[in-house]
Amino acid sequence: MSLMNYAKPVIAGFWLLAALNVLMPFTEPWATRLNWLALVIVLAHVLELLLFNRRLQAQPQPWLARGQVLLFGFFHLRTLR
Repeated sequence: MSLMNYAKPVIAGFWLLAALNVLMPFTEPWATRLNWLALVIVLAHVLELLLFNRRLQAQPQPWLARGQVLLFGFFHLRTLR
């Protein structure tokens, strides 16, 4: 199996942990570290959206593709034509 088969479920698990941390904060220092890591990843994914805007616009469902780039970043971009 390739890395791609494992990457998206692991990333989805990370975002689930980040969402749980917002709703029910973990103990320090984990809560703060997780929040900062999530912020950095979101900023990186927004940058990917800007850099690959033309490629995303050419997709049959561009908004769905953008949402998946926000969640999965590079791992979703690799699957686009």
